[in-house]
Amino acid sequence: MTEILYPLWRQRLARSLHVNRSQVHSKYYQVASVCPNGGPKNRTMVFRGFLSGTQSLLSVTDLRSDKILEWQSDNQSRFEICWYFSGSREQYRLAGKVAVISNSLDSSHRDCVLGQHTKQNLLKQQWSNLSTNAREPFYLNSPKAPFDEGSIPPTQQDGLVTVGNDRNNNFDSNHSAQNNIAGSKFEISDNFCVAVFIPYTVDYLNLKSKPQQRCLYDIQDGWNELIVNP
Repeated sequence: MTEILYPLWRQRLARSLHVNRSQVHSKYYQVASVCPNGGPKNRTMVFRGFLSGTQSLLSVTDLRSDKILEWQSDNQSRFEICWYFSGSREQYRLAGKVAVISNSLDSSHRDCVLGQHTKQNLLKQQWSNLSTNAREPFYLNSPKAPFDEGSIPPTQQDGLVTVGNDRNNNFDSNHSAQNNIAGSKFEISDNFCVAVFIPYTVDYLNLKSKPQQRCLYDIQDGWNELIVNP
């Protein structure tokens, strides 16, 4: 079996994840994009691993969210991730293009994006990694839709269930159906999608080292390391 030699930034990142593994927030990064009117947008997403055989990072999201529309245009399918590890005081900024993979989208992504994976293989893998609670929102109302109290479970306090009179009739049937669907490990919602972040540049900063260390990496330069002033 041929051993994959990862770029130095990827090796650094793997070490940072390992060193900071006890901190739950180390799996969260900020992802910036450009909205259709040219303004910046930023949000926090969960790192779901690397796409095997590539340098691409994976996250999952709802196809109905605003960021998907922002990433559908060829001219706007750009991202920048800012990822800070507080334990080791390291920051990574990764920039490149994002590919959105979903059963509901006509896939134009070729092998250069998915590597050895097929679209269905990737979706099944990422969907099965989610808990039931994490899968359920994909079957609920669209993000930013008016809040509907009837679509959420009744409040539980001290082991007792309290339900408003106007919600009780609808809750059992609606929530039971949602649980049955969301509980299926491979029943992938049409609203579920995987964001594949394909980095072109990486900016690494180590604030703990003395002196502070900053390194730049560019795919056009074969991911060679360039050490610069912080």
